[in-house]
Amino acid sequence: MCATRANVVQTMFRAFPIGRLFGIRLDVHPSWFPIYALVTATVANTTPLAALGWIRAYGIGAAAALALFASVVIHELAHALTARRFGVQTSSIALFLFGGVATLEDEPPSPLADALVALAGPAMSATVALAAYGAMHAVDWVVPVRYADAAATILAYVTIANAVLAGFNLIPAFPMDGGRVLRAILWQLRRDRDRATATAALVGIGFGLCFAAAGLVAVAATRTWQCGWYVIVAAFIVRTSWAQYRALRRPVVAAAAY
Repeated sequence: MCATRANVVQTMFRAFPIGRLFGIRLDVHPSWFPIYALVTATVANTTPLAALGWIRAYGIGAAAALALFASVVIHELAHALTARRFGVQTSSIALFLFGGVATLEDEPPSPLADALVALAGPAMSATVALAAYGAMHAVDWVVPVRYADAAATILAYVTIANAVLAGFNLIPAFPMDGGRVLRAILWQLRRDRDRATATAALVGIGFGLCFAAAGLVAVAATRTWQCGWYVIVAAFIVRTSWAQYRALRRPVVAAAAY
Protein backbone atom coordinates (compact mmCIF):
# COMPACT_ATOMS: atom_id res chain seq x y z
CA MET A 1 0.00 0.00 0.00
CA CYS A 2 1.26 3.46 -0.86
CA ALA A 3 0.86 7.16 -0.10
CA THR A 4 3.03 9.95 -1.40
CA ARG A 5 2.68 12.91 0.92
CA ALA A 6 3.91 13.43 4.47
CA ASN A 7 0.55 14.71 5.67
CA VAL A 8 -1.18 11.52 4.49
CA VAL A 9 1.20 9.32 6.43
CA GLN A 10 1.07 11.46 9.55
CA THR A 11 -2.73 11.47 9.57
CA MET A 12 -3.16 7.74 9.13
CA PHE A 13 -0.18 6.12 10.83
CA ARG A 14 0.33 7.45 14.36
CA ALA A 15 2.18 4.45 15.77
CA PHE A 16 4.67 3.68 18.52
CA PRO A 17 8.17 2.17 17.99
CA ILE A 18 9.06 -1.39 19.04
CA GLY A 19 12.56 -1.76 17.56
CA ARG A 20 14.75 -1.31 14.51
CA LEU A 21 15.56 -3.45 11.43
CA PHE A 22 18.50 -2.59 9.17
CA GLY A 23 18.55 0.82 10.81
CA ILE A 24 14.83 1.36 10.05
CA ARG A 25 12.41 2.03 12.92
CA LEU A 26 9.66 -0.58 13.29
CA ASP A 27 6.35 0.85 14.53
CA VAL A 28 3.02 -0.68 15.53
CA HIS A 29 -0.26 1.21 15.19
CA PRO A 30 -3.00 0.48 17.80
CA SER A 31 -5.27 -0.79 15.01
CA TRP A 32 -2.89 -3.74 14.54
CA PHE A 33 -3.88 -5.42 17.81
CA PRO A 34 -7.54 -6.24 17.01
CA ILE A 35 -6.61 -7.63 13.60
CA TYR A 36 -3.88 -9.71 15.24
CA ALA A 37 -6.45 -11.12 17.67
CA LEU A 38 -8.84 -11.83 14.78
CA VAL A 39 -6.19 -13.70 12.80
CA THR A 40 -5.21 -15.68 15.91
CA ALA A 41 -8.81 -16.74 16.52
CA THR A 42 -9.38 -17.58 12.86
CA VAL A 43 -6.35 -19.88 12.70
CA ALA A 44 -7.04 -21.42 16.11
CA ASN A 45 -10.54 -22.45 15.08
CA THR A 46 -9.47 -24.36 11.98
CA THR A 47 -10.27 -28.08 12.23
CA PRO A 48 -6.70 -29.47 12.65
CA LEU A 49 -5.88 -27.02 15.45
CA ALA A 50 -9.21 -27.15 17.29
CA ALA A 51 -8.62 -30.84 17.87
CA LEU A 52 -5.53 -30.01 19.95
CA GLY A 53 -7.52 -28.20 22.64
CA TRP A 54 -8.08 -24.48 22.96
CA ILE A 55 -4.83 -23.66 24.80
CA ARG A 56 -2.60 -25.26 22.17
CA ALA A 57 -4.85 -24.13 19.35
CA TYR A 58 -4.69 -20.48 20.38
CA GLY A 59 -0.98 -20.72 21.08
CA ILE A 60 -0.35 -22.00 17.57
CA GLY A 61 -2.83 -19.45 16.19
CA ALA A 62 -0.90 -16.65 17.87
CA ALA A 63 2.33 -17.96 16.38
CA ALA A 64 0.73 -18.19 12.94
CA ALA A 65 -0.51 -14.60 13.24
CA LEU A 66 2.99 -13.46 14.15
CA ALA A 67 4.34 -15.34 11.12
CA LEU A 68 1.78 -13.56 8.93
CA PHE A 69 2.74 -10.12 10.19
CA ALA A 70 6.42 -11.03 9.95
CA SER A 71 5.63 -11.63 6.28
CA VAL A 72 4.17 -8.13 6.07
CA VAL A 73 7.33 -6.68 7.61
CA ILE A 74 9.45 -8.61 5.08
CA HIS A 75 7.25 -7.23 2.28
CA GLU A 76 7.77 -3.65 3.48
CA LEU A 77 11.46 -4.25 4.13
CA ALA A 78 11.85 -5.29 0.50
CA HIS A 79 10.45 -1.88 -0.51
CA ALA A 80 12.76 -0.10 1.91
CA LEU A 81 15.97 -1.89 0.96
CA THR A 82 15.26 -1.52 -2.76
CA ALA A 83 14.64 2.20 -2.25
CA ARG A 84 17.95 2.42 -0.39
CA ARG A 85 19.74 1.14 -3.49
CA PHE A 86 18.43 4.22 -5.30
CA GLY A 87 19.61 6.54 -2.55
CA VAL A 88 16.22 6.90 -0.86
CA GLN A 89 16.19 6.24 2.89
CA THR A 90 13.26 4.84 4.87
CA SER A 91 12.36 6.44 8.19
CA SER A 92 10.02 3.71 9.46
CA ILE A 93 8.00 0.59 8.78
CA ALA A 94 4.60 0.53 10.51
CA LEU A 95 2.15 -2.33 11.05
CA PHE A 96 -1.50 -1.29 11.09
CA LEU A 97 -5.01 -2.56 10.42
CA PHE A 98 -4.53 -3.15 6.68
CA GLY A 99 -0.99 -4.53 6.78
CA GLY A 100 2.10 -2.36 6.67
CA VAL A 101 3.62 0.80 5.28
CA ALA A 102 7.26 1.75 4.75
CA THR A 103 7.63 5.52 4.92
CA LEU A 104 10.30 6.80 2.55
CA GLU A 105 12.05 10.11 3.12
CA ASP A 106 11.76 11.11 -0.54
CA GLU A 107 10.34 9.97 -3.87
CA PRO A 108 12.35 7.52 -6.00
CA PRO A 109 14.44 9.52 -8.49
CA SER A 110 13.04 8.06 -11.73
CA PRO A 111 10.07 6.13 -13.13
CA LEU A 112 12.17 2.96 -13.30
CA ALA A 113 13.25 3.32 -9.69
CA ASP A 114 9.65 3.98 -8.66
CA ALA A 115 8.44 0.83 -10.40
CA LEU A 116 11.22 -1.37 -9.01
CA VAL A 117 10.66 -0.14 -5.45
CA ALA A 118 6.93 -0.82 -5.81
CA LEU A 119 7.43 -4.29 -7.30
CA ALA A 120 9.97 -5.36 -4.66
CA GLY A 121 7.26 -5.96 -2.04
CA PRO A 122 4.98 -8.23 -4.10
CA ALA A 123 8.02 -10.08 -5.44
CA MET A 124 9.19 -10.79 -1.89
CA SER A 125 5.70 -11.88 -0.80
CA ALA A 126 5.52 -14.28 -3.76
CA THR A 127 8.91 -15.69 -2.75
CA VAL A 128 7.74 -16.21 0.84
CA ALA A 129 4.56 -17.91 -0.44
CA LEU A 130 6.61 -20.32 -2.57
CA ALA A 131 8.98 -21.06 0.32
CA ALA A 132 6.07 -21.73 2.72
CA TYR A 133 4.39 -23.93 0.10
CA GLY A 134 7.56 -25.98 -0.28
CA ALA A 135 7.97 -26.26 3.49
CA MET A 136 4.35 -27.39 3.82
CA HIS A 137 5.12 -30.41 1.66
CA ALA A 138 8.22 -31.22 3.72
CA VAL A 139 6.44 -31.11 7.09
CA ASP A 140 6.06 -34.88 7.41
CA TRP A 141 9.82 -35.33 7.13
CA VAL A 142 10.90 -32.89 9.83
CA VAL A 143 7.96 -32.41 12.23
CA PRO A 144 6.74 -35.05 14.75
CA VAL A 145 3.57 -36.77 13.59
CA ARG A 146 1.34 -35.30 16.31
CA TYR A 147 2.28 -31.75 15.27
CA ALA A 148 2.40 -32.31 11.52
CA ASP A 149 -1.19 -31.29 10.81
CA ALA A 150 -0.85 -28.12 12.89
CA ALA A 151 2.42 -27.16 11.21
CA ALA A 152 0.95 -27.82 7.77
CA THR A 153 -2.07 -25.65 8.64
CA ILE A 154 0.16 -22.75 9.67
CA LEU A 155 2.30 -23.04 6.56
CA ALA A 156 -0.79 -23.26 4.35
CA TYR A 157 -2.11 -20.08 5.96
CA VAL A 158 1.22 -18.30 5.43
CA THR A 159 1.29 -19.51 1.81
CA ILE A 160 -2.21 -18.25 1.03
CA ALA A 161 -1.76 -14.98 2.94
CA ASN A 162 1.47 -14.11 1.12
CA ALA A 163 0.01 -15.05 -2.26
CA VAL A 164 -2.96 -12.77 -1.55
CA LEU A 165 -0.63 -10.03 -0.28
CA ALA A 166 1.39 -10.20 -3.49
CA GLY A 167 -1.61 -10.36 -5.81
CA PHE A 168 -3.79 -7.76 -4.11
CA ASN A 169 -0.98 -5.23 -3.90
CA LEU A 170 -0.48 -5.49 -7.67
CA ILE A 171 -3.94 -4.04 -8.34
CA PRO A 172 -3.23 -0.84 -10.36
CA ALA A 173 -4.84 1.57 -7.91
CA PHE A 174 -3.47 3.82 -5.21
CA PRO A 175 -2.37 3.13 -2.54
CA MET A 176 -1.48 -0.39 -3.74
CA ASP A 177 1.94 -1.18 -5.13
CA GLY A 178 0.32 -1.69 -8.51
CA GLY A 179 -0.85 1.91 -8.35
CA ARG A 180 2.76 2.98 -7.93
CA VAL A 181 3.70 0.93 -10.99
CA LEU A 182 0.87 2.59 -12.94
CA ARG A 183 2.15 5.98 -11.75
CA ALA A 184 5.68 5.06 -12.90
CA ILE A 185 4.43 4.09 -16.37
CA LEU A 186 2.44 7.31 -16.72
CA TRP A 187 5.40 9.28 -15.37
CA GLN A 188 7.64 7.77 -18.04
CA LEU A 189 5.11 8.51 -20.80
CA ARG A 190 4.13 12.01 -19.72
CA ARG A 191 7.44 13.15 -18.18
CA ASP A 192 5.39 14.70 -15.39
CA ARG A 193 5.32 12.94 -12.02
CA ASP A 194 2.55 15.03 -10.49
CA ARG A 195 0.17 14.53 -13.42
CA ALA A 196 0.92 10.81 -13.36
CA THR A 197 0.29 10.69 -9.63
CA ALA A 198 -3.04 12.51 -10.00
CA THR A 199 -4.21 10.07 -12.68
CA ALA A 200 -3.16 7.04 -10.63
CA ALA A 201 -4.93 8.46 -7.58
CA LEU A 202 -8.15 8.94 -9.57
CA VAL A 203 -7.89 5.34 -10.78
CA GLY A 204 -7.51 4.33 -7.15
CA ILE A 205 -10.66 6.23 -6.21
CA GLY A 206 -12.59 4.62 -9.04
CA PHE A 207 -11.37 1.15 -8.16
CA GLY A 208 -12.17 1.69 -4.49
CA LEU A 209 -15.75 2.73 -5.27
CA CYS A 210 -16.23 -0.33 -7.50
CA PHE A 211 -14.70 -2.56 -4.83
CA ALA A 212 -17.04 -1.10 -2.20
CA ALA A 213 -20.07 -1.73 -4.42
CA ALA A 214 -18.96 -5.32 -4.99
CA GLY A 215 -18.50 -5.77 -1.25
CA LEU A 216 -22.01 -4.49 -0.51
CA VAL A 217 -23.46 -6.83 -3.13
CA ALA A 218 -21.53 -9.73 -1.58
CA VAL A 219 -22.83 -8.86 1.90
CA ALA A 220 -26.42 -8.75 0.60
CA ALA A 221 -26.02 -12.00 -1.34
CA THR A 222 -24.23 -14.06 1.30
CA ARG A 223 -25.52 -12.35 4.46
CA THR A 224 -22.10 -12.86 6.06
CA TRP A 225 -20.27 -10.10 7.93
CA GLN A 226 -16.88 -11.19 6.55
CA CYS A 227 -17.72 -9.69 3.17
CA GLY A 228 -18.04 -6.33 4.88
CA TRP A 229 -14.26 -6.35 5.17
CA TYR A 230 -14.08 -5.60 1.44
CA VAL A 231 -16.09 -2.44 2.01
CA ILE A 232 -13.68 -1.36 4.77
CA VAL A 233 -10.67 -1.98 2.53
CA ALA A 234 -12.39 -0.07 -0.28
CA ALA A 235 -13.00 2.88 2.04
CA PHE A 236 -9.30 2.88 2.93
CA ILE A 237 -8.32 2.91 -0.75
CA VAL A 238 -10.71 5.77 -1.56
CA ARG A 239 -9.61 7.79 1.46
CA THR A 240 -5.87 7.48 0.81
CA SER A 241 -6.26 8.00 -2.94
CA TRP A 242 -8.32 11.14 -2.37
CA ALA A 243 -5.82 12.42 0.20
CA GLN A 244 -3.02 11.81 -2.29
CA TYR A 245 -4.92 13.66 -5.02
CA ARG A 246 -5.68 16.63 -2.77
CA ALA A 247 -2.09 16.76 -1.54
CA LEU A 248 -0.96 17.54 -5.08
CA ARG A 249 -2.79 20.85 -4.77
CA ARG A 250 -0.78 21.84 -1.69
CA PRO A 251 2.79 23.16 -1.51
CA VAL A 252 4.10 20.52 0.88
CA VAL A 253 7.41 18.67 0.97
CA ALA A 254 7.05 15.31 -0.71
CA ALA A 255 7.54 12.05 1.11
CA ALA A 256 6.63 8.56 0.03
CA ALA A 257 5.26 5.49 1.72
CA TYR A 258 4.87 1.96 0.47
